[in-house]
Amino acid sequence: MNQTLLKKENPAEVSQPEESKSSSLVEDKKSEFDCRKYRQFAVTVYLDIQNVLGHLLKDCTEQYPPCPTVALDRLIFEMNKRYSETQLQVVVSPLILTTSDDPNHQRLSAHQHLHTGFLMLSGLQMRGDAMFSAEERSLDEETLEYAWLVELTVGTLSGKLTTPQLQNIITALEAFVFTVEDAENSLRHPRPYLYCYHGTPQPQCPQTTSEHFCPTTDTIKYKMVRASLDGISLNLVESGTILCFQMQELLSDPLIGMEAAHNFGTIVKDHNYALTSHTHANIRLLHKQRFFESVVGPLVELFSTTNDIKTKSCALVAIASLLPWLTHIVLNAHIQKLLPVLLQGLYTSDFSKIGEVSINLERHDARCGSETRLSTLTTLASLLKQNASPAERHTSTLISFLMPLTTYHPLQTVGVKALECLAALVTLPVSVILPYRNEVSFFTAEEV
Repeated sequence: MNQTLLKKENPAEVSQPEESKSSSLVEDKKSEFDCRKYRQFAVTVYLDIQNVLGHLLKDCTEQYPPCPTVALDRLIFEMNKRYSETQLQVVVSPLILTTSDDPNHQRLSAHQHLHTGFLMLSGLQMRGDAMFSAEERSLDEETLEYAWLVELTVGTLSGKLTTPQLQNIITALEAFVFTVEDAENSLRHPRPYLYCYHGTPQPQCPQTTSEHFCPTTDTIKYKMVRASLDGISLNLVESGTILCFQMQELLSDPLIGMEAAHNFGTIVKDHNYALTSHTHANIRLLHKQRFFESVVGPLVELFSTTNDIKTKSCALVAIASLLPWLTHIVLNAHIQKLLPVLLQGLYTSDFSKIGEVSINLERHDARCGSETRLSTLTTLASLLKQNASPAERHTSTLISFLMPLTTYHPLQTVGVKALECLAALVTLPVSVILPYRNEVSFFTAEEV
């Protein structure tokens, strides 16, 4: 006889409701954690665009010049994104902007080269570094950006433009800026509120008060921008006229200020290897005088107003490097302006003591104390021989400074020129020179 074994059902399982079974299944699903949803990604992007040609758009007609053209040799974009950091780099090399005059504007045949102007940027490099943190952030929240560092390196900006060409560029840039900042046509974010740095909407954040909202990430993150410019050389030209913009701040540069000061004399110096007609340089009449007239005022003002010792020294060296190559007629016109500056700075060993009679030649810089002193004394002696009357009110300072220089041992020529300056002062009225007779006699007796 066949027997069938019947399985007895558990009373507890029979009595368990269906709702408790479904809730237990949900809890089991919640307990499961899939780490793949939160894994970190690394993104590396490299984009290289070459031979780009564009236009700065503006309103153009047949009576107006065409839009300026921008030519770019290469544009490189690099990005290296990690969980805690994002590095960006943009390299532009080089960029040329060309523009032309009004087509109806007529020029002489000798000035046809001015019909097209240009601006050229030798290079541009931008580096950005964004730093992120997951501190006190849940896995479902974005990491917090706490720092944004930017380094901008700009090459040399050079160009040659006429006034209409400059206006054409400015008009195009105005149209571009207006289009970018036009609030009427800007896109609006679908979310009407911002998230604070806690990751919650600003109106709902517990840190929000009646006076202000809890700040966003962009508000509190650390930002630093460092920029550098290699140089600017812009020429605003017209038929027979040129206006050159140079950076006077080169004299304030701690690295190249002294070199720039010594090279001021290179422009007016007579030499056979540069700035001559044989090297195809365009030498104009009275170019030395015109250059000196344009720079002597800013140099004297820089020396008088700056509080930096090195800048004062560079301004003095720049003035002294120009003096030997100019005629007496030009220098006599500025002797009242130059003489106080030379007396203040040239003979003092420490530029922090300018205005005091302090002669300590051993402490003075050899280059500034010998070459600059000799150059200025040579010019001063020549000027005093021609006309010593401008130095009448500075007689006391001149004598007190020139007497120690007569025994200047590092460079004997300095002593000779100092004696020539003293000899030239004898031509002043007797009533001016006579009070210093005993002082000069005592000094001579001590040295002998």
